[in-house]
Amino acid sequence: MKTSITVLFIAILTLVVIIPSCKKEDCEECNDHQEITLGVLLPLTGDASSTGESASTAIDIALNDINQHFANIGAKKHLTLLIEDTQTDTLIALQKIMALKAQGVQTVIGPYSSASVKAVKNYADEQGMLVISPSSVAVSLAIPDDNIFRLVPSDENQGVAMTALLVDDSLEVLVPIIRDDLWGNELLEATSQRFIQSGGTVIEAVRYSTSTQDFSQSVNLLKERLSQTLLQYPANKIGVYLISFGEGTDILQLAASEDVLDQVNWYGSSAYAENKSLLEETDAAFFAVSQGFSCPMFGLDDNAQEKWQPLVEEIQSVIGRKPEVYALVAYDAVWLAMHSYLSTGESPDINRLKTAFINEANNYYGVTGRTELNNAGDRAFATYDFWGLQHSRNDFTWIRVAKYDNATGELTRY
Repeated sequence: MKTSITVLFIAILTLVVIIPSCKKEDCEECNDHQEITLGVLLPLTGDASSTGESASTAIDIALNDINQHFANIGAKKHLTLLIEDTQTDTLIALQKIMALKAQGVQTVIGPYSSASVKAVKNYADEQGMLVISPSSVAVSLAIPDDNIFRLVPSDENQGVAMTALLVDDSLEVLVPIIRDDLWGNELLEATSQRFIQSGGTVIEAVRYSTSTQDFSQSVNLLKERLSQTLLQYPANKIGVYLISFGEGTDILQLAASEDVLDQVNWYGSSAYAENKSLLEETDAAFFAVSQGFSCPMFGLDDNAQEKWQPLVEEIQSVIGRKPEVYALVAYDAVWLAMHSYLSTGESPDINRLKTAFINEANNYYGVTGRTELNNAGDRAFATYDFWGLQHSRNDFTWIRVAKYDNATGELTRY
């Protein structure tokens, strides 16, 4: 009888030990599954919605590619993206990054515009959030040691590239019409400095508010200033310089009906290059073609074409047009953010996270080529593609018309 009781006691004791042990192992296996959550701020509506559309598609592809990569290697990890629409509005951008912070997000892809990056900068610095913009280029945001990183070069480089094209076109005078915000004013300053150094002249700019809906007054003022300039210089020595977001199409549409404004060549800027709205407005598009309109944009690395070409085609199959280059930069940004997260573990302090991101970026070769950063946290190497419009049958398409390499100072026409 004693033996039976002893055996029963040992069996019960063994069961008590084994069951908690199994539960612990099951729990560890469950905890081994790692959820990675990143925030995304995109202009899905508003003046920059064209870029928001293509970037959103690229980011969705990055999400699927990364999660498929985890599955292929048997990693118990999963990436989730929390995407917010900034509506191309600086105040809303700040509200949305606060909302992401409230959900525990520490790393954010975006915002798109320099004005929006400026709006969220102090909050991101104060809250220890890492901000990775795929498209902000304002010179004043090239600040060392802050929490803002930009995977495109600052506009000092765009000013150099634009001046190279203007000089090659034998221009002597620029008549600007610009978006009156941080980016617009700083890009004009960057280009003006270089153009004046090369011997050119820049007329006082026509500035319009970011809230402008009717551009008639701005276009009339541009016409007046161009008319005065034509009294002093021949038409082939003058260029109109349009620094805009998607509203550039409204301006070109109005300009198409003005006889004076069609006497000179027109030039655009990076935020308008490959914009889809121009392709959809026939009068504006014809005007752009006739005035030799071209826009510089951060250029893709031709050596990385085997990486970016399939992605371009995949995005195009979704949105029905060629995506802006910033969509491909956004794709790289998601991968870099994910790698940085994995190298630090969950909830790292901001200094560890920044160090990890810098190391990843400086050693990464993505669809946009080398992503090495300079001491301000901006992309170090710059080339610019110039995009113009081509009319074929009943369709308009953006085509690359020139390329400028900032490292060599070489301008190539196509």
